[in-house]
Amino acid sequence: MQNPRTARISSYLRQRITRRRALQGLGGGLAASVTAGVPVVHQMAETASGREEASRQREFVLTASEFDWELMPGMPIRAWGYNGQVPGPEIRVREGDQVRIVLRNALSVPTTAHWHGVFVRPEMDGPVGLNQAPVLPGEEFVYEFEAKPSGTRWYHSHADSQLQVPMGLYGPLIIEPQTPSRPYTYDRDITLILGEWDAELTPDVAAGLTHRGAGDEMMRGGELGADMFLLNGKVHGAVPPLQIRKGERMLIRLINAGHMVHPIHIHGHSFRIVATDGNPVPLGMEWTKDTVLVGPGERYDLELVGNNPGVWMLHCHMEHHMANGMMTTLQYEGYEPTGPIGDLAELAPPPMTHNHDHEQATPEATFSRATPEAENGAAVISMVDDRFVPSELEIPVGSTVTWVNDGANMHSVAAFDGSFDSGAIETGESFSYTFDEPGTCKFLCEHHALHGMVGKIVVTSSP
Repeated sequence: MQNPRTARISSYLRQRITRRRALQGLGGGLAASVTAGVPVVHQMAETASGREEASRQREFVLTASEFDWELMPGMPIRAWGYNGQVPGPEIRVREGDQVRIVLRNALSVPTTAHWHGVFVRPEMDGPVGLNQAPVLPGEEFVYEFEAKPSGTRWYHSHADSQLQVPMGLYGPLIIEPQTPSRPYTYDRDITLILGEWDAELTPDVAAGLTHRGAGDEMMRGGELGADMFLLNGKVHGAVPPLQIRKGERMLIRLINAGHMVHPIHIHGHSFRIVATDGNPVPLGMEWTKDTVLVGPGERYDLELVGNNPGVWMLHCHMEHHMANGMMTTLQYEGYEPTGPIGDLAELAPPPMTHNHDHEQATPEATFSRATPEAENGAAVISMVDDRFVPSELEIPVGSTVTWVNDGANMHSVAAFDGSFDSGAIETGESFSYTFDEPGTCKFLCEHHALHGMVGKIVVTSSP
């Protein structure tokens, strides 16, 4: 269909290939652990009295601000968060460390920070009004505490938290124990923060400058709707796969920063729950499960042993949460999917910049806000949730194919070889592409390829 030397690969393929290469070969103990998608906060200061003393005095800076964020390529949002990312950067310290965290408020509204599960003095706890005055725009506040108890903790805003936390003001706080609770170490240490995104909750709504959206206003008791469901601030193919080697032992830290429950399920494996809310489960009393229900604010540490090589789904088992973003894969090194999207692994040209602006699509591709009608024999493919109808098509060269989103979820369509990429297609919208060369074109929805939403078009040489 296209010269491979000039083809642009789809954003879905680019992400999976790039992340797979970046994560290959990572291993070792906790000192070389991996935290998927949650960069570690830069240590701002160390004392000069030696290595041991330096590890006892830890200083960090968190800046709360508004910024552009992509849930996945082609899905930009305007978020609030710490240090320009959602979730905020991981803070990882050792039990007993003296921690000093400077919160700088670059927002237009007051804020604070709460250290969820950490035993701090009341004036360091964060609830505005009860424990401290709000940190006003342009000001800063210094939180100081001893890192205890050890375990999976997290931090989030505690000023107008019903709005500020869903806007992205949350992040992981890991306190490593002085004495491990297990007689072994982990080869990989992964943190997954669960969350939701409400498209009607804009910065102006959160700042009180405008009313809530029509959907949110219909919900009682201040409840917010949710349009997308996030893992580490990303959705669908933008969530990096969890990499593992056969025989390795992995620790998965689940943190629910959202306001909904999420049953997290891992295919092909059982896991042991070794800590709840950061607190170790005594040896011999762990639960063995393959699905764990994580409530708002809860944390579960899961121990998983790599004993079943392959590529496996990891997702929220409330299926509409999975269909709208809360999913990724557990991928063994050296293994590729056995289904149709496994073909993507055969295409690995260097990553190239791709423009998702529909206004600048190639001349033969068009994007429409209205459902089109088939004219002059043009073909129409319906995008029903999780599948294309039809999924296979044969057309003569020069034909135009239009994909129409007839489902309830957001979809997209992209060629495996990168010759076209629609970006997000909302319900009722469509995308068209003219095929001017004979051959076979495989395509996928970048949001739902792992759900089986792939297809094929055969372009014959006769018009």
